[in-house]
Amino acid sequence: LETFSSMARNPITFVKSPSFLMMWGVYAATYTTANCLKTLVEHQEYMDRRARELSNTSNGRGSSSKIGTTATFLGTTIVNSTASIMKDRWYARMFGTSGVSSKIPALTMGLWASRDVMVIGSSFVLPELMSDTLKEQTSLNEQNALRFSQFLCPVLTQVIAGPVQLLGLDFYNRPMANIGYTEAAVERAKFIGQNFSSVVAARIARMAPAYGIGGIGNTYFRNAWRSMLIRREMEMIDGTEKEQDRKERIRNLVGLVVGKRRDQKDLRGG
Repeated sequence: LETFSSMARNPITFVKSPSFLMMWGVYAATYTTANCLKTLVEHQEYMDRRARELSNTSNGRGSSSKIGTTATFLGTTIVNSTASIMKDRWYARMFGTSGVSSKIPALTMGLWASRDVMVIGSSFVLPELMSDTLKEQTSLNEQNALRFSQFLCPVLTQVIAGPVQLLGLDFYNRPMANIGYTEAAVERAKFIGQNFSSVVAARIARMAPAYGIGGIGNTYFRNAWRSMLIRREMEMIDGTEKEQDRKERIRNLVGLVVGKRRDQKDLRGG
């Protein structure tokens, strides 16, 4: 509530604050990486498809798509996790308990990395699986099922990701090296229970616009950009006289159209 209040009172100051800029940097790096990797994967899949058509073979189509999806997920997770941990290190030192060690424990880093895997998975993988189920069991069409899934998956995941982040922060702020494992576990469980609602609510307030609404918007603008490229290629084809140049333009156009159709069926536009 305090953050929303300060944002409403002084929006320019809030946007210029290091806390906001670091958070914005994480989201910008994540979406940029996902979109770039997705475009590269689509291009490679199109080239592989052309090679199979020329050689009259059909082997490897499904495996190529799975490899591309896995590569996009892993690459995006690595960038997101690296940026998020850098942000969390700064947050922990600025807002953590005074007097604690400046070194982030390996267990804390591991918990934060696990949180990031959950966030990226729920934003870039789970929506596709959930939308397929919704299409089969409800009256939602493909587009609405995907949008609903893109918004809901990142939000629901915070019920698990929130406590994981909180536990990592607790290991940093309270090492509890001088007490037994059982007592430390009880203390940490109490700490998570006391702060569960506020942390999950705060993460939902962040993730809903960042990966829910942001994911839907990313899909929309990605498709709009691709449509613009398709129109431009069609205009270039009409204005091209050399046969070789026309063939090259047509190949580019086919690649864009195939990519757009795949995007509409895929997990999200990024």
